[in-house]
Amino acid sequence: MNTEIDPPQLLTQLANEESTGCLEIVYGSIGWNIYLRSGKLLAVDCSIQSLNQLVDRLRYLGYEQAAQSVKVDSDNLVRQEIERLALQGLLDRSQLERISTDLTKEALESLLWLRNEQMTWHRDRPIPIATGFKPQPGLDISNTLDYYQQRLKIWQKFTTIIRSPHQRPYLTNAKFLETPVPGGTLSSKALNQIAQLMKGRSVRDLALFLKQDELKLVQLITPYLRHDAICLRDPAAPFDRLPIIPEPDLPPVNSTEKLPEVDRSVSNVVINPDLYQIACIDDSPLILDEMERFLGNKGKYQLTKLEDPIKASSMIFRLKPDLILMDITMPNINGYKLCSLFRSSAALAQTPIIMVTGNKGLVDRVRANLVGATDYLTKPFTEQDLLAVIEKYLTEPKLLPTTSAVINRCS
Repeated sequence: MNTEIDPPQLLTQLANEESTGCLEIVYGSIGWNIYLRSGKLLAVDCSIQSLNQLVDRLRYLGYEQAAQSVKVDSDNLVRQEIERLALQGLLDRSQLERISTDLTKEALESLLWLRNEQMTWHRDRPIPIATGFKPQPGLDISNTLDYYQQRLKIWQKFTTIIRSPHQRPYLTNAKFLETPVPGGTLSSKALNQIAQLMKGRSVRDLALFLKQDELKLVQLITPYLRHDAICLRDPAAPFDRLPIIPEPDLPPVNSTEKLPEVDRSVSNVVINPDLYQIACIDDSPLILDEMERFLGNKGKYQLTKLEDPIKASSMIFRLKPDLILMDITMPNINGYKLCSLFRSSAALAQTPIIMVTGNKGLVDRVRANLVGATDYLTKPFTEQDLLAVIEKYLTEPKLLPTTSAVINRCS
């Protein structure tokens, strides 16, 4: 099958038909291979993915031993090198799946910015499976496309400033390290630290190094870009050949327009305006049921339970809850990234977000603060613990910590 329709449209069609095979897309000198099994997304490979990128991604995930073992001078493709690391015991099954999924998502986002490119469907092309490992379950295409549609809407808010996550920021003058910039929220110390880290890194590279979502980083540096304290160089080769962020479709989306429905079960929920609306995102049905048991008989809370974090990203924008309870460790996208995505939206900028997790370390709390979380609830928790943190923000509203306050605490 050879066609020239939009990648999201064709992927949706292939998912609906539960197709198995490889979709090949060519854009200039760059190619993508998108592998599907029974309508699920298994992997996306991009021809310009490099072993140096693999090292950065492994370090971002904390797989330092594997990162140090990558043979960056070899002729291996990225997927071949991942398989070699797995065969040598440097990546276990869960780590293999995580790095593969992250690289797939990284390749997929720029691919979804294409429009009407040449595509070829191969039914007989082998599907990549690491030797000795069972096939991965794959990503739900509908949910994944919903998530990247939301990200694109946010990227498009910055298209007058940045056109690609591969552009390279640099400080134009050292005087800006001490001179306040209107709207800037970074302390002088934090700005100096980020300036020292730039050194030719792209926005994407810098975000990986800082373990921060790209959109959150762009939001932080936007005031400095507007006032020319920070400027952007063009992407370095070969990333200058990737598609740029597409302009928003015209006419512009009305601010009151509802987002497209993605889940009938949520669209059928009857919202009671007399109750506080609480959304809980957790991949554990047991935790969701426990929260519902704790809150359901209080007469003033209505809980919406969301198990799928990717699907939740689009649902939350429609629900606009009064408070969000969110697990940190979830499949496909963790709570840090999801919280950062919500905070990038004006509609959710002031919504209390409570991170619910079994992690008790200081680093986890700092990371939660950095992405804009309002508070932190540690598992296991009692009914009293849950009610205390909810009532703290619903019955006694307080200002959320500003980005500058968070940065200053972390500096």
